[in-house]
Amino acid sequence: MTDPQLRTVALTEEENAEVDDLLRTLSGVPVDSTVELLHRTRLAAQRLPLRIRTELTAMRLYDSPRALVVTGFGIDDDRIGPTPAARPAPDPERTRNEELLLLLHAALLGEAFGWATQQNGRLVHDVLPVPGEETEQMGSSSKAELLWHTEDAFHPLRCDYVGLLCLRNHQGAATTLGWPDLSRLTAEDRATLLEPRYLIRPDTSHTPEQNAAAAQSHDRFAAIAEMDDAPERVAVLFGAPDEPYLRIDPAYMSPAPGDAAARRAYDAIAALIEDGLRHVTLDAGSLLLVDNYQAVHGRKPFAAAYDGRDRWLKRVNITRDLRRSRSARQSATSLLV
Repeated sequence: MTDPQLRTVALTEEENAEVDDLLRTLSGVPVDSTVELLHRTRLAAQRLPLRIRTELTAMRLYDSPRALVVTGFGIDDDRIGPTPAARPAPDPERTRNEELLLLLHAALLGEAFGWATQQNGRLVHDVLPVPGEETEQMGSSSKAELLWHTEDAFHPLRCDYVGLLCLRNHQGAATTLGWPDLSRLTAEDRATLLEPRYLIRPDTSHTPEQNAAAAQSHDRFAAIAEMDDAPERVAVLFGAPDEPYLRIDPAYMSPAPGDAAARRAYDAIAALIEDGLRHVTLDAGSLLLVDNYQAVHGRKPFAAAYDGRDRWLKRVNITRDLRRSRSARQSATSLLV
């Protein structure tokens, strides 16, 4: 049965050639954290194949589908080189085309942005297994299941959409996707989930230990530490009560202590998400775009070999309103929050 909230578009050879031609026009454009990059990719994105523009415009305007997979992009396995053993990749020029490809599609949904406290402030992130982090609740894990979550749920400036481009996935590790059928919640549980009765903390990817350039963002890491020491009370559901959006991360979120009703409602919506989880195995050249206000995503465990052939994705955060984060960015032309 076709799921209208999970769409797949398979590129034709002609469409893939159009994308390759478009990327050639961006030869030499640096992937940095400035709005000049957004300017170039936003203009170029208007020349992406019509089917892609149609799908992403609908995703932005109609809140549907909640996830879109585009397959068939060409990835030159030799040119991108071995999967790095750490983040960020030591030679970003090898994957500049792939990062631009991701940013082109992001431009049809909004503006890409990065975190000063994550992956050393890079705009496009590397998602790959890192030795010693096999069981962490981060994208660098492998042995442990990366629990489903909404991206950076702890932060009020979190993204509207997440973009993931697969460069390599020989292990066939599945990405999990899900969204709850809220019609199955009781009226009482729904009302509870709409109230700020849940504590949420930052995930560990935003700590100085995970960022070699931490000293350059001391104040921002201090703010992250404060969020951890005094976690904010938030609602799991927000927006229009009849069609609310979702904010949830089981690894870093919990009902307020002693609030039995909040615990019951949380367990109920978590069960609904689990009940409807989908598994999507991204192959090299597959692009996944997820509505971070309506869907959760995660990853099943896999065995990392650290032999240069491990699973490797590129990730970008996308906001519909860059101005919303202006007070948290150093300048109007910076893309780092």
